[in-house]
Amino acid sequence: MTTEAKFHPPALPARFFPVPRLHQRIAAVAGARIVCLVAPAGFGKSTTMAHQMAALAARAVGSCWVNLDAADNDLERFLLHVTTALAAAHPFGAGATAHASGRGQLLAMCNRLTHQSCDVALFFDDYHVIDNPAVHELMDWLLAVSPVQLTLYIGSRSRIPLKLSRLRLCGGVADLGAADLSLTREETCAFMDVVSAGALDGAHCGVLYERTEGWAAGLQLAAIALQNAADRERFIHDFSGSAHDIASYLMEAVLARLPPQVDQFMSRTALFDRFSGRLCQDALALRDAPELIDWIAAHNLFLIPLDRRGESFRYHHLLGEYLRTRYLNADGAAARADYRAASHWCERAGENDEAIRYALAGDDSARAVDLIAGCVDELIRARAGFDTLLRWMSAVPYRLLAQRVQLRLTFIRSSIWNNRFEQAESALAELEYDLGTGAPVAGVGAILCTMEMLWCLLYAFQDKTALAASRSRAWLARWGGSAQPSDIARAHIAIGYSAYVAHDYAVAEQSCQSAETFYAAADFYSGVVWTERFISIIRLEQGQAREAERVLAALYIANRDRLGADSMVASHTGVHLAQAAYELDKIDAAAAALDSALTIPTDAVAPAPGEGGPIPHGFGLLEDYMAAYLTRARLLCVQGQGGAADSVLANGVASALQCKQVRLARILMAERIRLALRQDEVALAASHERALDAIDATAGPAARGRAEAEEVAVGIARIRLRLAQGGAEAGAIGARLQELIARARLQTRLRMLVKLLCLQARYHGVRAEHEEAGAAMHEALLIGEEGGLCRSIADEGPQVRALVASHGAWQAHSRRRDARLVTPDYLAHLLAACGAPAHPVADDAAAGAAALPESHALSPREVQVLKLAERGLANRELAALLFVSEGTVKWHLHNIFAKLAVRNRSGAVARARSLNLL
Repeated sequence: MTTEAKFHPPALPARFFPVPRLHQRIAAVAGARIVCLVAPAGFGKSTTMAHQMAALAARAVGSCWVNLDAADNDLERFLLHVTTALAAAHPFGAGATAHASGRGQLLAMCNRLTHQSCDVALFFDDYHVIDNPAVHELMDWLLAVSPVQLTLYIGSRSRIPLKLSRLRLCGGVADLGAADLSLTREETCAFMDVVSAGALDGAHCGVLYERTEGWAAGLQLAAIALQNAADRERFIHDFSGSAHDIASYLMEAVLARLPPQVDQFMSRTALFDRFSGRLCQDALALRDAPELIDWIAAHNLFLIPLDRRGESFRYHHLLGEYLRTRYLNADGAAARADYRAASHWCERAGENDEAIRYALAGDDSARAVDLIAGCVDELIRARAGFDTLLRWMSAVPYRLLAQRVQLRLTFIRSSIWNNRFEQAESALAELEYDLGTGAPVAGVGAILCTMEMLWCLLYAFQDKTALAASRSRAWLARWGGSAQPSDIARAHIAIGYSAYVAHDYAVAEQSCQSAETFYAAADFYSGVVWTERFISIIRLEQGQAREAERVLAALYIANRDRLGADSMVASHTGVHLAQAAYELDKIDAAAAALDSALTIPTDAVAPAPGEGGPIPHGFGLLEDYMAAYLTRARLLCVQGQGGAADSVLANGVASALQCKQVRLARILMAERIRLALRQDEVALAASHERALDAIDATAGPAARGRAEAEEVAVGIARIRLRLAQGGAEAGAIGARLQELIARARLQTRLRMLVKLLCLQARYHGVRAEHEEAGAAMHEALLIGEEGGLCRSIADEGPQVRALVASHGAWQAHSRRRDARLVTPDYLAHLLAACGAPAHPVADDAAAGAAALPESHALSPREVQVLKLAERGLANRELAALLFVSEGTVKWHLHNIFAKLAVRNRSGAVARARSLNLL
C-alpha cells in the first residue's frame, strides 16, 4: 500500500446519508478516551468514523487515520504508522521528537500534547486484523501514557482485545455495536430516499427494513439493484433470510446487470485487499484499468479510494469477499495465476509482505519460501522482525519448511523470542528427529551446533535454569572450539543465569564476564549490554544499589542513543534501572524509566479467551518480568494506589501460572502478602498465603524442589504474616529468622539480609528485647547506608519506621557500641522515605506553596524535572529519563527559572528547597 493510502480515510459517498442519532451519540461521549465501533462487515463503521473525522476537522481538531492490514502485526511497522499519522495531524514541533523513535517518539508526542490545549483524534480502521499481543500491549500502553487530549477511535469486526475495564469504570470508553449502527425504520426510509433512483412508499421501506434489520450494506445493495429492476415491488418481496443470504441475493441482482468487462475486472481485482491502476495494468494486463475504475466509481459500486489522488482502491469488504469467493469457485486456476502475477509485481515494487501472501494464495509456496529466505537477514536486524517471520512461516506448508533447515532454525529462534515455548520445543524435537533419521544434510555440524544452542536458550527462557546450564556446559565441551563467538557467549550466559538463580553470584558474574568477552569479539552490542546489565542486577542483590543505578543509567542512555528508545534492549535496561532507582527512593526517576520501558496492566480482570495474559509479549527472561511487576506494584503502593498495586500482582500471578512460571508466581504472591499487611489486612494476607500453599501443592515435586532457591523471599513473607498475627509461635519465628539470615549471609544477598534484619528487629521489639532489636536494626542500617539501600527498609512498615526514628538515641546509649555509626543524614533520608519528617516540623509544604503566587506554581512535570535536576544530571540525561528532547527539558527549566525568580539550576534547587517543594 502507498504511504498516502495508509493514512487516508474512505471518501464519503456522493449521496451520503448522515444519521443524526448516531452522530449525536458519538458527540455525547466526547469525554471518552477511546470510542469502539464493533460490528460485522457492512454496518458503516468506516463511514461513521470518516464522517466523525470530517466533523472534528471542521472544528479544527487535529485528526489522523490509519488503515490497518495484516502486515501491521509487526510491532515496529505499527509504531511507525502511528507516529507518522500523529505527526501529520498535529504540529508537535521538531524538538519534541528529534532524538526519539518508535515508542520513545510516541511518548514524546504524548508529553508534548500534555502541555497544549488542543485535542487530537486518532482513527484505526479494521483493527480486527491485528492478532499480535505485542501490538495490543502497545495500545494499552498508549492509553496509559497519553493525555486526555488524545482520543482513539477504533473500528473492528470483532471484540477489541484491550484492557479497558478500568477506563470503562470511569466512563472513558464508548462502545457502539451493531445495534447502535443499524438504521431504524424511519432512518431506513430516509436512507432509501437519498440513495435510490426513485422514491419508495412506506410499505416497501418497511419490508426492506424487516428483511435487512437496518443493515446499511444490505440497504445500499438493494438501492443499486432497484435502479435496474423491471418490477420493483416483486424484487422487494423476493428476498429474505440471513444477512449472508440477503447479501448474496442483492449482489447477484447488482452484478447480473454489469457489462461483462466490468464484472470480470471487479472479480479479478477483488482478489487483493488493495489494488492500483499500475498493478492492474502491469501484473494483470488490464490496459483499460483507469477507465474501468472511473466507471465503477461513477456507478457507486462500493469502490473506496484509499488516497487523495485516487491511485489506490479497495472494495467494500462485503462485496470484495463475495467477488473473491465467486471468482475462486468459478475459475480457481485463473485466480491463482492472477495471485502469482501480482506476487511478482509486488516483489519488484519492494512490497515483500504482499508478495509472499499472494505467492501463498497462488499455490506458489516454494517461491514464497524463497521470498521469506531472502527477507530473513533484514527482518532479524529489525527490532520486531521476528513477529513478521513467524506469521509468514506459519502460513507455509510444513513439508516445504521441513526441506529448509536454516529457515526452520529461524522459525524456532523466532518462536523463542516471542515466548512461544511449546511451539519452539516441538519444532526443535522434530528437527532433532529429522536430522537423526533422515538423509544426510550438507553442513550438518553447524546445524547441530545451532540446534543445541537453541535448546540451551529455550531452557533458559523457560526458567529451567539447571537444565540450561548442564546443556550449555555440554555444548561448550563439544562446540566451544569451533562455534561462533556469539554462540559461545550465549552458553556462558545460560550457565551464569543458572548460577544467579541459585544465588551463586561469584560464578554468575564470572560467566557474565566471559560472555562479555565473546560478545565483544563478535561485535555484538546487544550481548555486551546484556552482560553489563546482568552484572548490575547482581550488584543490586548484593546491596550495592548506588553502583547498580549508576551503571544502569549510563547503559540506558547509551542503549537509547544507539538502538532507539523503543528497542527491547533499552526496555530491559529501563526496567532494571527503575528497580534500582526505586530502591534508592528516586520515585520519579523510577516511574519515568518504567513508563518508558513497558506498560503493566492494573485492571484486576482475568484475560478473556484469545486476549492473552498481562505478561508483555516476548519481553525476556523471568528476572525481567519479576522486576517489572514488583517495581510497578511498589510504585503504585508508594503513590497510595494499593488496589491497583494488588491488581498488578494478581495479574502477574495469573499470567505466570498460565506460562508455568512457578518461581515468578511464588515471588509475586509473596509480595501480595506484604502489600496486604502494609494495608493492615491480615485476613487477606492469610488468604494469599493459602493461595501460595496451593501453588506449591499443584506445582509438583520437581517445581517445589526448585522453589527452594527462593525460599528466603517466600520465608520473609510468611514471617511478616506470623508477626502480624501474633500468637504463640515466637520461638519458631526466631529460629526461622536465624536460619534465613544465615542463608542470606552465605549467599551474599545483602539486600535480602537487610529485610531479614529489619524483621528480626521487629521480632525483638515485640518481645521488648530493645537492645537486641537495636543491634539487628543497626546492622541493617550499616549495610543499607553503605550501598544506598532505602526502600528495602522503608517498605517494612511503621514498626521499622519507629525503630529508625529511635535509632539515634539507641546508638548514643547502647552497651553494644559499634565502631561504626549510622549517620544522621541517612536516618533522615530513611524517615523521609517512610513518610515521616526527621524532626517534628510545621506544615512547610503548605507554607511553601503559599509563598508562590498561584500563577507561578510549578506543574507536576516541572517538579519532576527539578527533582531530577537536583541530582546533577545533564540536560541530555534528563531528556533520556523523561523520554523527551533536550529542547523540551530546556523549555521546562526556562519556565521553572522564571517562576522561581532565579537564573540557574543551583538557584532553582535552593529556592525550591526553601519552599519545601523538593
